[in-house]
Amino acid sequence: MNSDSLSPSVPRIPGLKDSVPGATYKKGDVIGQKYEVYGVLGAGGCGIVYLVYDHQTESVYALKTFLDKYLADSQARGRFRKEASVWVDLERHPYLVRAYLVDEIAGRLFIAVEHIAPDEQGLNTLEGYLRRMPPDLAQSLRWAIQCCHGMEYAYSKGIRCHRDIKPANIMIGQDKAVRITDFGLAGVLGPAQAMSGIRLNIKQGAVGLSGQTMAGTGFGTPTHMPPEQFTDAASCDERSDIYSFGIVLFQMASSGRLPFLVPLPTEVAESESARFWREMHRLHSKAPVPQLDSPLLAIIQRCMEKEPGKRYQSFKELRKDLEPLLRRLTGEAISPPELGSLKAWEWNNKGSSLLHLRRYEEALRSFDKALETDPSHAGAWSNRGCNLHSLGKYDEALHCHDKALELDARTARVWHNKGCTLFSLGRYEEAIGCYDKALELDPRNAGAWSSRGNSLHSLGKYDEALHCHDKALELDPGYLAAWCNKGSGFGSLGRYEQALHCFDKALELDPQDVEVWNNKGSSFCGLGRWEEAIRCCDKALELDPRYAAAWYSKGFVLGNLGRYEEELRCYDKTLELDPLYAAAWCNKGVTQEQLGRTQDAVRSYEQFIALALAQDAKQVEYVQRRIRELEGM
Repeated sequence: MNSDSLSPSVPRIPGLKDSVPGATYKKGDVIGQKYEVYGVLGAGGCGIVYLVYDHQTESVYALKTFLDKYLADSQARGRFRKEASVWVDLERHPYLVRAYLVDEIAGRLFIAVEHIAPDEQGLNTLEGYLRRMPPDLAQSLRWAIQCCHGMEYAYSKGIRCHRDIKPANIMIGQDKAVRITDFGLAGVLGPAQAMSGIRLNIKQGAVGLSGQTMAGTGFGTPTHMPPEQFTDAASCDERSDIYSFGIVLFQMASSGRLPFLVPLPTEVAESESARFWREMHRLHSKAPVPQLDSPLLAIIQRCMEKEPGKRYQSFKELRKDLEPLLRRLTGEAISPPELGSLKAWEWNNKGSSLLHLRRYEEALRSFDKALETDPSHAGAWSNRGCNLHSLGKYDEALHCHDKALELDARTARVWHNKGCTLFSLGRYEEAIGCYDKALELDPRNAGAWSSRGNSLHSLGKYDEALHCHDKALELDPGYLAAWCNKGSGFGSLGRYEQALHCFDKALELDPQDVEVWNNKGSSFCGLGRWEEAIRCCDKALELDPRYAAAWYSKGFVLGNLGRYEEELRCYDKTLELDPLYAAAWCNKGVTQEQLGRTQDAVRSYEQFIALALAQDAKQVEYVQRRIRELEGM
């Protein structure tokens, strides 16, 4: 959708495109009613990066997410989640590209990272400088020492290995300081299994790779990889990064020339790619470092030793050889940056990011840190409430929301968050009151409209609920939750075909949403299309074998097909995962009756009565009557 609000004009940025093939969003779109898209900065591998303006923080970010074609790939999504975790854990350092926030919109994770704006020549990477304005020795040493400080910090925060150190991943800010980027590979490689297959990308003389790896295989950019990375990228460590950085130093000392390069593939073919990799591996493993007329040569040679044990063993050790060179050349000394403590807003952002990554206990500690730093930070109180809500601690969450409202009663999001907690407590009328307050403050808040619809639905006011969901989708057609909730509304009215349309729209936005698959199966049940319903349940269980509701739904479908033994096993699985699932106890009793197991049925019915809620009164009455009849037999 297009933004109606004013935003700052964006300067001309080389390479910024209005849209690219495979991009979900284009220039002028707004993501999640928050991020206005200025254009696409780049796309490759499984990811895409948008340049956006955040209307809430009034800041410009590079917003990173994954391409639509990987939406249905659970492994790619998992790798992206790990990459997001890496960025969050790195926190803040002047020589690393900063991640400000991890956000989740329509089931998709986004990482809002620092945008390194190009200078007046359009340069913002070391790669660009090497191509157009190669640095002299003094500038090379400054950037090299800054890189060492940045990498030392990254290792101190738990990074094992970057695995893709190269000029394109060393950003240069307008302050002429480095910012190392793309720590994603460090997060996605390791013991977790990933997709095999590597494809070479050659564009305007740059050599890079897209694809994933499994432990025991190579991954990276072959022009900058140490010998060991070609055969087992997962085992690489800091010394492997030092080899790659040695190649970067060689390029800075030689106006961009690579120490090793074989003829590039002449065509996009597996054999050509394999030939290129094989020959590059041979050079990195056996060829000596070419001679250079540079004071950096001895340092480069040690960085690029073939055996990791002969290289510098740390970036700190490497830095101690670089610093005297700069001091003799210019008299300069680059001191370690003073980081200082995180501010309240930074702790709050970190907590919000961890919350979206479902790292709830860590998120809670971050919100507590924010409130220790600034007890009057309303956003941290509200987000702490959301975190407690996710942990099922609704009364504690409500206390946090009330505290936030004492501090700031003019922010729609805070009222919305309180409404969501009241909804989970079954206090639907009070929840609607909170949503109304949020909409009074912000009538274009799609989330509040959809949440209001949920409460109306729970009160049996289905037509009013549908109106709210329609309003939410009018404001944000890509709002997954609103499509799902609208589908549930149609289902409650028996309008199953319309419900299916809504669930299909939701699955276009997120093919991995288990709740939507389960709800789609329920709509097929309403139409008596049992086999299609089972396929939906199976898809949900394929995505999440521990999703109790899908086991329950599958049991219901099997019962309607007369497959009672299988139905009973599904209810047992439901109750193994969630022993408090009242409806499963009730249906289990019915199935046991069908199989002639009357005493078992009575015990299941008694469990249902013990767990039933007030709205289950009619069903409780029926079950009590059945117990009397069965015991009188």
